[in-house]
Amino acid sequence: MASSEQPEDGARVKDSPFSIPELRPPGFITQVWLVFAKDLQQEWRSREIIYTMALFSALLVMIFSFAFADDGQPFPGAAGGLLWIAITFSGTLGMSRFFEREREGETIRALLISPTNPAALYLAKLMAIVIFMLVTEAVVLPMLVLFFRLEVASWPLFLALLFFGTLGFSAVGSLFAAGLMRTRSRDVLLGILTYPIALPVIIAGAKGTAALTAVPPEFPAALIWLKMMIVFDLIFVVLSVWVFGPLVESD
Repeated sequence: MASSEQPEDGARVKDSPFSIPELRPPGFITQVWLVFAKDLQQEWRSREIIYTMALFSALLVMIFSFAFADDGQPFPGAAGGLLWIAITFSGTLGMSRFFEREREGETIRALLISPTNPAALYLAKLMAIVIFMLVTEAVVLPMLVLFFRLEVASWPLFLALLFFGTLGFSAVGSLFAAGLMRTRSRDVLLGILTYPIALPVIIAGAKGTAALTAVPPEFPAALIWLKMMIVFDLIFVVLSVWVFGPLVESD
């Protein structure tokens, strides 16, 4: 005799071949990687930001090579200061164009209404901007060695200063660039807001570079400036991750 008991509703739904599986958003690291890879792929197709930043930095170095030279001899210490000027100016230009492209395509809005974590979105954008700036710096450094005879006592320490300085400046600049996407005077306001807050990182980078190019080199001073830069980077990145979501979602 067949049983007259009926299966529960949950069991029917679960065993039904027409049931819709539960969709879960990818993990935090996966979200960061997907957005980061999307930005790199988009830039690889156009190369607009990289070319703009590299060309601007190259022209800046060439112009200053005539201004800071006496009878063909560059002024001592000019290369370090010029390097950080090129980083800040080209970085501001690149970040402005980067988020302008996001605004034009409304991709930032699509990402915000998706299950993507705002913190993951910010970190992905930050990583992309850091990569763009490092590529630009790779173009500028040989020119500084050629035109300004840049000589550093410790290249590993110098590259660490360069990386953490780029990271700190990008952390602040990308936050303001994202918040100013829909502001008419965003190009002017980006520099006005970014430079005062990122000034400790810029000063630490310039001072650390000067210590490594001094004769004799001042390694203890360079290490102190590097440690200060790392502390500033941690503060800037943590605060930016915390503020990015409410700042962009309220736009």
